[in-house]
Amino acid sequence: MTTSIDTANTTAKVKLNKFEQFKADKDGLLVKHELEQFAQMGWEAVDDTDLTHRLKWLGIFFRPVTPGKFMLRLRLPNGLLTGYKARTLAEIIQRYGEDGSADITTRQNLQLRGILLEDIPDIFRRMEAAGLTSVQSGMDNVRNITGSPVSGLDADELIDTQGLVMKVQDMITANGEGNPAFSNLPRKFNIAIEGGRDNSIHAEINDIAFVPAYREGVLGFNVVVG
Repeated sequence: MTTSIDTANTTAKVKLNKFEQFKADKDGLLVKHELEQFAQMGWEAVDDTDLTHRLKWLGIFFRPVTPGKFMLRLRLPNGLLTGYKARTLAEIIQRYGEDGSADITTRQNLQLRGILLEDIPDIFRRMEAAGLTSVQSGMDNVRNITGSPVSGLDADELIDTQGLVMKVQDMITANGEGNPAFSNLPRKFNIAIEGGRDNSIHAEINDIAFVPAYREGVLGFNVVVG
């Protein structure tokens, strides 16, 4: 004998909090396709949830204390910048930033302040041309991936992790385009990859970290879960 079950009546409905609800309503990455429209509308006309929350998926932060001026948080895996990228950022900061300066963050990153919404499409075009991105640097995403600041230079390091950090970044962000597979996490998630002996990444304060280890003569990583 078979018994049919009405799952619609037996499955408990889960009530989402306001953050999970707006994420369920619309993926934050989707505002990428509305930036030009937002720039033309002006920040006052942008939907409040898009303005104060979803723009963070692109690294754009509305600042209530400075209405009309935004903060832009980049993604600089391992904190590395080529000369070309640094010059591009300097030009952007000088032209669009506040007081021609940027903040250095604790996760080897840069934040630009005083950005106007109408300038963001042009800023993004300049960044993309230089191989820079700010995607998924805020809200419930994998944040900037950190590593040893002297990776590739430290004579005592065991593994040069620069290439690995970049591969993880490319996977998480779909090469800087935004990856929906990682854009709806329960909360922000921090990753660090260490190649040296001195734990410069402070592995224990990350959600997950990789530190060099030998096993049966093979060099690899231990996994530290924070």
